[in-house]
Amino acid sequence: MGMSTSLNGTLLSPSRIGDVNRSRVLQAFCDHGPLSRAELAKMAGVTRATIGNITNSLIEAGLIEEHEPREATGVGKPATPLWFAPGAGLSAAAAITPGVFEVALVDARGEVLRHSRGQFDPGAETGAELRQRLMQAFGRVIGDEADRLLGIGIAVPGVCDTEGGVIVGSGQVRALRGTALVESISQRFGRRVLVDNDARAQALGEKWFGQGRGAPSFASIQTGHGLGVGLVLDGVVYRGDRGQTGELGHTTVVLDGVRCRCGLSGCWETVASLGWLRQEARRHRLKEAGALDAGALVALAEAGSQAAQGLLDDYADHLAVGLANLVQVLNPPLLILHGDAVAGGERLRRRIEDGVRSRVLPHLRVGIRVVLSDLDQRAGLLGAAALVLSETFRLAT
Repeated sequence: MGMSTSLNGTLLSPSRIGDVNRSRVLQAFCDHGPLSRAELAKMAGVTRATIGNITNSLIEAGLIEEHEPREATGVGKPATPLWFAPGAGLSAAAAITPGVFEVALVDARGEVLRHSRGQFDPGAETGAELRQRLMQAFGRVIGDEADRLLGIGIAVPGVCDTEGGVIVGSGQVRALRGTALVESISQRFGRRVLVDNDARAQALGEKWFGQGRGAPSFASIQTGHGLGVGLVLDGVVYRGDRGQTGELGHTTVVLDGVRCRCGLSGCWETVASLGWLRQEARRHRLKEAGALDAGALVALAEAGSQAAQGLLDDYADHLAVGLANLVQVLNPPLLILHGDAVAGGERLRRRIEDGVRSRVLPHLRVGIRVVLSDLDQRAGLLGAAALVLSETFRLAT
């Protein structure tokens, strides 16, 4: 009788061992980006010979390819990194915001191969219009690549039961609620459709393709009309029970605060979103207050407006309060900002980072970094694509 091998107590057949080792290699790519065979062997915990067999099969399948050798740093041949091949691992992805959606065909390298953008009525009582326009946009970007498509991922501004494919609710696009969006698109294109909250999708996009790559734990924060957070803890996106987590914008920061659109009072969102910023801008009689954002506010401050400088400090301070609470509880060392805060540039980023550090306990201040996302608005699209890649390759993300 042959020897059996087990992993976490489960007996594995030889073919299953191959699947596990293949997943370990792809997991290493997900976590760290392009890697040499020696690096893959070390990270996947398998021999160089095993890595050679796995990578050769992936190269033959057209999923990965060899890149130019790195510069030699010592004795011996320079390492040759492996990474996904251009156009391999195709996913269709969508990111929905109030009134606007973006759809793209994305490969496993994070390259957007085709892109489409559309509008819809965010106040509509039903989601029929959005579903129809999304399906038309998906049809345009998928085109003649339908047979190569791994699946479809969608990032939405709402609470999602990711396991069941249910949008539990959305305060920004109420008609998203339910399963109709997922079911209609899946039926139309014959592929599994995965849906997740936009902030979590952004975090997954950062993990696969952005500044979160290689970071065991970090937080990805959406700023602007709403506030949300995607958490990666020990390499895995934290989703909580049935995916219903990440509503950082609705944590209480003002005990006697105003009523929020969610029905609660004193939410972080009521004092650190664009709605609050524009209200304060009107009170200070700043130019074009009704359309003000962080970028315009910084420009006014740099032009010498004292009122704008004061409001900029307040905006940074209010954003820092919620982030400091997050650090106090979970201590993610890296905070990646998306949305409106990115438009504020280095001036706003520095003030937010200083504000966070001033509000956390001394032993938590060391190592805290607040950065502006390089991916920014693409992060949601790329994260929606990464949902498909993670599911297809059975990765722990």
